[in-house]
Amino acid sequence: MVFPTAALEYQVFTQEMPNGRCAGPMPSDKTSNLLDFISLAEQIQLKRVCVPWPRALKMLEQGEGLIFGISKNKEREKILHYSQPVVMRYIFVVTRADAQFPVKNLQDLKGKVIGVPRGVQFSDEFEMMRDKVFKLENDHPQPLSRIYKLLFKRMDAALFASPVANPVWIERRLQAIRDQQPVDAGGLDDVKLVASPEPLMADTLHFAIRADKDQGIIDQINHGLMRARKAGILDEPPGK
Repeated sequence: MVFPTAALEYQVFTQEMPNGRCAGPMPSDKTSNLLDFISLAEQIQLKRVCVPWPRALKMLEQGEGLIFGISKNKEREKILHYSQPVVMRYIFVVTRADAQFPVKNLQDLKGKVIGVPRGVQFSDEFEMMRDKVFKLENDHPQPLSRIYKLLFKRMDAALFASPVANPVWIERRLQAIRDQQPVDAGGLDDVKLVASPEPLMADTLHFAIRADKDQGIIDQINHGLMRARKAGILDEPPGK
C-alpha cells in the first residue's frame, strides 16, 4: 500500500496464533483486508501487530496503540473508547460427550469449573458471576490447552467462540485442532467433545483505544467501517 507521507501510523494489536500468524477475529483474511481498506480510505496507517492476547491487553492499557477483537462491558468502558461493532461472535459451552449438562443461561453453570482464555472478558452479567456463581479456569488463549483439560476432566466445561450460531462449527473446529496437533491423550482419542445446542451468549467485537489517547482515530475507524460495508468488504452491523 502507498500512503501519503503525512499519514499517521497506529499499531493495531491482534491475537497471535501458535504458528506465529495473526488470529482473526474470524476470518483472519477478511480482517487483514478490512485494515487495509480503512487505512487507504481514511489516509491513515493501521499496522497490524500480532502478540499474545494478555500482552495485547496490557499494551492497550498502557496506551501504546489500538486493539482489534475486543468485547464491551461496563468495566472496560471506564477506560476504553470503542468503535462501532465490527463482527458478532457466539459463545458456546463445550464439554466431554459423557459429561454433558443442560445449559440455557449463565445460572446453569452454577458450581462448575469453566475454562476461558486468559484475559478474555464477556458481558456485564458474566463478569458479575465469575468466581461467585461459577469458578473460572483462566487458561492459555489458544484452544489446545482447554481441549486437553476437558479430556482429562480438569474442568467441567470450556467456552469457545464461533462466527456462526451453529454448534457443529465449534465441534468440527475442535476436532480439526486435535487431528492436526496430536498429543498423547492417554487413550482418550475416542472421547468426543460436544458444544451446547445453543450459544450461551453472543457479543460484538470492536476496535478500541485508551480513551485519553484517542485523538479522533475511533471516529476515523467508524467512518472507514461504514465505507467498508458500503463497498462489501464488511457485513452489515451485527444484529441489523
